[in-house]
Amino acid sequence: MKRDWEIIRQVLIAVEEDRFDEYLDNAENQKIVIGNTVLLINANFIDGNILSNLDTDEDVHVKCLTWQGHELLDTIRSKPVWDKIKSTALDKGLELTFDAVKLLGAKALALVVGNLG
Repeated sequence: MKRDWEIIRQVLIAVEEDRFDEYLDNAENQKIVIGNTVLLINANFIDGNILSNLDTDEDVHVKCLTWQGHELLDTIRSKPVWDKIKSTALDKGLELTFDAVKLLGAKALALVVGNLG
């Protein structure tokens, strides 16, 4: 499974708003949402449990965002900042890693705030 940053952003928002179960229930592809949530749990962005069963391979129980999860979400929450992060990465030929998102997020925020003033 490939990491999907759009889903990661939506999962973080849903967990923060305490509506992850609703988000998962309404997802087009629950397996991809669960897979990306597993990545977030393994990377300590979400406090939760990874459950395995015979029917669906993996399932998750999500508790809350960790401090690190809140920090990541604060970087990518704003739609204009998120769009700037993605476009800058694409323009520069960069893969979106957690470190790249944090670095580009700081620069995108500066550009967006600069356009406001």
